Amino acid sequence: MSKENTSHIRTILHCTLAMLLLVLTESASAQNLARIYGKVTDTSGFPVESANIIILNVPNTGNSTNESGRYDLLVPHEKELVVEVSCIGYQPQQQTVYVPAGKRKPLNFELTPSIITLPLFDVTERYAFDDGIEKINPKIIYHLPGLTGGVESLIKSAGMGVFSSNEMSSQYNVRGGNYDENLIYLNGIEIYRPFLIRSGQQEGLSFINADLVSSVKFSSGGFDSHYGDKMSSVLDVNYRKPTRFAGSLSGSLLGASGHVEGVSKDRKFTALFGARYQSNAYLFKQLQTKGRYNPTFTDGQLLLTYNPSPKWELTLFGNYTRNTYQLAPDSMSTRMGLIDEVKEFKVFYTGQEVDAYQTVYTAFVAKYNVSEKTSLRFLASYFNSTEKETFDLEAQYYINEVNSSFDNEKDYGKIISSNEVGKDFHHARNFLYSDIFHGEFQGEHQLASNMLSWGLKFQGEIIEDELSEWRLFDSAGYSLPHYPTYPGDTVPNGDSARIIMMGKNYLKADNALSTFRLSGFIQDKWNFGDSVHRFILVGGIRFSYWTFNNEFIVTPRLRLMYQPKIKADISVYVATGMYYQPPFYKEMRMPDGVLNKNIQSQKSYHVILGMDYLFRIKRRPFKFSTEIYYKYLYDQITYTMDNVRIIYSGLNDATGHIAGIDMKLSGEIVYNLESWIAVSLMQGVESINGKGHTPRPTDQRFSLNMFFQDRVPKLPMLKAHINLIYSTPLPVSPPTIRSYVRSAHHYFKADIGFSWQFIDGTARTGNKNPFRFLNAGYLTFEIANIFNFKNVLSYSWISDMEGTYYKVPNYLTPRLFNLKLRFEF
Repeated sequence: MSKENTSHIRTILHCTLAMLLLVLTESASAQNLARIYGKVTDTSGFPVESANIIILNVPNTGNSTNESGRYDLLVPHEKELVVEVSCIGYQPQQQTVYVPAGKRKPLNFELTPSIITLPLFDVTERYAFDDGIEKINPKIIYHLPGLTGGVESLIKSAGMGVFSSNEMSSQYNVRGGNYDENLIYLNGIEIYRPFLIRSGQQEGLSFINADLVSSVKFSSGGFDSHYGDKMSSVLDVNYRKPTRFAGSLSGSLLGASGHVEGVSKDRKFTALFGARYQSNAYLFKQLQTKGRYNPTFTDGQLLLTYNPSPKWELTLFGNYTRNTYQLAPDSMSTRMGLIDEVKEFKVFYTGQEVDAYQTVYTAFVAKYNVSEKTSLRFLASYFNSTEKETFDLEAQYYINEVNSSFDNEKDYGKIISSNEVGKDFHHARNFLYSDIFHGEFQGEHQLASNMLSWGLKFQGEIIEDELSEWRLFDSAGYSLPHYPTYPGDTVPNGDSARIIMMGKNYLKADNALSTFRLSGFIQDKWNFGDSVHRFILVGGIRFSYWTFNNEFIVTPRLRLMYQPKIKADISVYVATGMYYQPPFYKEMRMPDGVLNKNIQSQKSYHVILGMDYLFRIKRRPFKFSTEIYYKYLYDQITYTMDNVRIIYSGLNDATGHIAGIDMKLSGEIVYNLESWIAVSLMQGVESINGKGHTPRPTDQRFSLNMFFQDRVPKLPMLKAHINLIYSTPLPVSPPTIRSYVRSAHHYFKADIGFSWQFIDGTARTGNKNPFRFLNAGYLTFEIANIFNFKNVLSYSWISDMEGTYYKVPNYLTPRLFNLKLRFEF
């Protein structure tokens, strides 16, 4: 084992020991306290989730019930306590209890539904009308079966207009856009991802740590002016502010994670820390490329909050991530073609690939509440990325004819002959160093019937990029490009006999970039109406200036929502505006490595018409949402896709449009368990340099996402979770020409998981019980790609000496099994 891997493991062990020490310390201090526990149900016996339990005569003491309606609470001993339980839609209930020191006492509640019928949208935030952005329940992350998990996997399944055909990556496309068109915010600050990653295998951990998340919001388009400068979507995630000591430990066949959180006695200071380790070697060993994989991904995140006074809140966030990916491939074999014309593509490798991606991110936020109506925020952040991509790979390949005749069953499937033999040499020494720092000032002021908000952002970027990459193809003894000769000709000497590498097969550059950006917004939100009608109007303007090309741009955005008060379960809305995306480093770099100094922002106009309808079936809440949208695009920078790597032309060379409709139905088919089904139809085309119309690389015509949860009868702690994703083929094109055709491969993946909560906070009895300090324990068994469907990620285009291309599919993961164990304390 290398010193580097040993260091990573030692770091994880230190973090784990630190968390265990905190657990033991907290447990020791709790010996002098008493404990009450129990279950909260309704009159039908169903558990009530998220009910609030407070001690009326003991300030700052409380808890809430879990999804099983259970709670556990440390309380002062030898004192008569008044315990109150409350939940929206139910009448509050109180009980008095006395608990001796060091003892535990059960205390159950049965809540009666309120006589007053509340508006449906007030019952639970999960089924509220979207105020420009959809709220998604983050608790589902732990029950969503799949390989990568995390918030991004939740968005792929629950987000409207979202599709992804790569389960090994956290990236996703939204309504015909690419990965780089999605905004991601953490606690109000935009976050970034490494630049050089070219495959999902190298990606590792996503930035967002699911153990720390308190809320998830997502918009598929038409978002407000206070969000930044991208063209497709916004993912807005907030980490929680701890209210008590808690933590978790998780482990699976793919890695481990843990977190701990706490609050000071005066409740002015809170701390939230999470650490993760992931190794996808088990996953990669099932892929079609066989070899020695050694991927290790680690990270640690810390969030500190301090409230020196009721008016001030100071927040400090830090993140360190280290991803290393080592591969020494041996061989790869796949079959392709039609049933009566089967070919086998066989490759033998020598060499290795070593990649490393290290990021450091820190942010500081100061919030000042001037008054009840006015608040100000100052934000500052620093992002540093050090990326290394090095490999020397030699591949010797064969394209074999396979016997596909049914006349001779004995020889069926055997190799008949090898039509082509060639080699592929690929070399790279790519290094990228980036520093991004920003400062931002924001404010809000509540007026009589409207909320005014504004912001001003300064951002600096320093990027150094050293590229040295070439690729040489040698087919049947001829280097490509090949200059044919005739029998008897003399092979020329000098320049005409050189091996010539050109275009995208040769990349050499040494770029240094230092730029400054200024952007801002002003936005107003009005609430108005009468006894019959209710309106919400949000209007705003964004502006941006960039020193690299001296581009100054101003864009308006507008959103209007209407809700008839006589039919308060329906709302309709329209959103429109101009959205732009200033080029970042990848967009301005042309395929030969040269930076285009005349590059302009990509721009689009959005028009969205949507509706939300809330209803109940057997007293269970449901929500139907739909949006029809149209996007006109211009000054677009065309690109091609290679796995998760986006290769830009570096030119504003295209216009286009995207139109479609999204529909989503979500609700509690099973009591207190949310399920959904989402359907999307769309078409995206573009015109390159004004010549004709071709499909966009992300022209996903149809997609369907479905997630369903159920309980095992009479065993409510045992649940089943099914996640299904289907999408039609994407356009594909040979590397030398931009002529797209539809792939023959659809994407279909069904994952199933079974989770058992074997530890419940109220089931712990006795001081000798080893689980008495745990609130919950979960054991989950998952089957990914249960039908073993052969999904295609991309195609390798293999050329012979005459320029004929063979389309070789690169397959994704087969059926895989995973086991997860999670403890919460």
